[in-house]
Amino acid sequence: MPLTRRDVLRNLSLGASGAAISPAMLPFMEQLRAHADGDVSRIPKRVVFVVKSSGLTPTALVPGALAKEHVKKGDVKKSGDNYDLPEKLVPAEKLVNASLKGRALPKTLKALEPFKDQMAIVQGLSGKMCKGGHSSWYGALGCYRTGGEHDTGQVKWATIDGELALHMPAIFPHVGLTLGGKVMDSGVPIKNSVVYPGISAIGKDRPLPFQGSPMLAYKDLFGIVASGKGAKADVELKSTLLDFMVDDIKRLDKKIGGAEKEKLGHYLEAFESLRERGRRLKGVEAQVRKAAPVVNDKYTSQAETDRLEAHFDLAAASLISGLTNVVTLRVDTLSIIYKGLGITRGVHGIGHGETAGSMTPGEARDRIRRFHVEQIARLAGKLKRIPEGDGTMLDNTLIVYMSDAAEKHHASCIQWPFVLVGGLGDELKTRGQYLQYPHYGRKGHHTIANLYTSLLHAVGKKRDTFGQMDLNLDKEMQKGPLTELAG
Repeated sequence: MPLTRRDVLRNLSLGASGAAISPAMLPFMEQLRAHADGDVSRIPKRVVFVVKSSGLTPTALVPGALAKEHVKKGDVKKSGDNYDLPEKLVPAEKLVNASLKGRALPKTLKALEPFKDQMAIVQGLSGKMCKGGHSSWYGALGCYRTGGEHDTGQVKWATIDGELALHMPAIFPHVGLTLGGKVMDSGVPIKNSVVYPGISAIGKDRPLPFQGSPMLAYKDLFGIVASGKGAKADVELKSTLLDFMVDDIKRLDKKIGGAEKEKLGHYLEAFESLRERGRRLKGVEAQVRKAAPVVNDKYTSQAETDRLEAHFDLAAASLISGLTNVVTLRVDTLSIIYKGLGITRGVHGIGHGETAGSMTPGEARDRIRRFHVEQIARLAGKLKRIPEGDGTMLDNTLIVYMSDAAEKHHASCIQWPFVLVGGLGDELKTRGQYLQYPHYGRKGHHTIANLYTSLLHAVGKKRDTFGQMDLNLDKEMQKGPLTELAG
C-alpha cells in the first residue's frame, strides 16, 4: 500500500542519508505535519512588532477619501520642546469603521496595497496610563508609567511581546532586533552588540535583549544548525553555516508533495538567500567582486537602511523556520540619521521641527515611514507566499506597526495609532478596514490595552485587562478585546 503524505511526514525524523535532521528543522517539521494532518490548532500563531520612535503621525494614516472628514488643518507652532504637526486628526464622536476597499491608501502606506484586504488602520486608542515625552519606554508595550526623558525606568511586568513569547514558546521565545540602544543614547547611534533598548520585558525586572548587529543576530539565530567540535558561530559561518539546513530541505523535497512541498520551497528560498549572503561575506565570490564596484553587504553595512533590510530578512527567516513566534523590531531611535534615504537630520531634530536639507520635517517623516512600510510589505509578501492550513502564513501572523511615543514627538498619548497587517487565524482578523475609535473620554473609547488584550485572547490567553488602567477613564471601556477585530 503506498504511503500517504501524512505517513511520510510522520516518519521524516531522519534525512535521506540516515543522518538526523538539523535541530533548527524540527519546528518546521512540526508545522509540516500539522499542515498535512489538517490540524489547525497545531499551526502556530505569530506576532511581529515594528516599533519606531518620535511618534506615528495619525493624519498620515487616513485614506484620501476619508481625509476630508477626518483631517483638519493644524496650528503649526514651535515653542520650546513642543512642535505641532501641520494637520490634526478630527476627534471622533462615534466609532468610524470604514472599508478600505475602493479607497486608495495614503502615500506612505502605498506598499501595503497588495495586502489591503488583510490590514487594519487603527486610530483613536489612548495610552495615558503611560508616560509621554521622548519615549514611553516599557509602557508603550506594557501599559504602565515608567522612566524619564533619558531613563528607562523600572520594569513592572512583562510587556505584550514578552507575554506572547511566554504563551507561544519556541526555540527562541523572543527575537529582538534593533538599530541602536536607548531612545536617547549619546555617542554612536548604530550598535554592533546586544543592547537593552528599554521597550520589551518578559517579567518584572527582566528586560529583553535586542541584537544590534545583523551579522551577530545571524550567528545567534542560525548557529544551532551545527554541533560538535568547532561549532562556534564564527567557525560555522566560515564553513557555510546554513549548508546543513539547505541539504535537509532538499532531501525532504524529494519525499513530499502537495502544499507541503510548496511551503518547503519557500522555506528553502529563505535559507538559501541567507546562505548566499554568508558566502559573499566570507569571500566565495571574491573573483566577481574584483571586477565589480565595492558594495558593502547589508549585514556589515553601517547604513541604517541596509541594516534594517537585513533585520527584516532575519525576522522572516526566523518565523518561517519556526525558530520563534514573536519578533520585535526596534527600527530606529532619536539619534538615528537616515542617510540612506537622503535625510541629513536626526530623528530627534526632525521631531522638533528641524528641516532636513531640502525636506520639511513632514516630508522627512513621510520618507522614513514609507521606508518602514516597504520593509513590512516585503515581510508580509514572504509570508503570504507560504501556504499554511487553508490559507497562508500571513493569515496566522500579525504585523503591528506602532511608535513608542504615541502620536508625535513629545506625545500627549491621547491617541496612539497602529497599522496591523495579517491576522491570528480565526481568532483575530484584519478585514481591510479603517477604525477610528471615539475620542478620549467619549462613549465607546478604548485604550491600547484593549488592543493588547485582543492579541492575548487571539492566542488563547484570555483575560479582561492588560497593564495599568487609566484612572481618568471608565473602567469598563478598558476591559476586554476590541470586538471589531475579533475573528
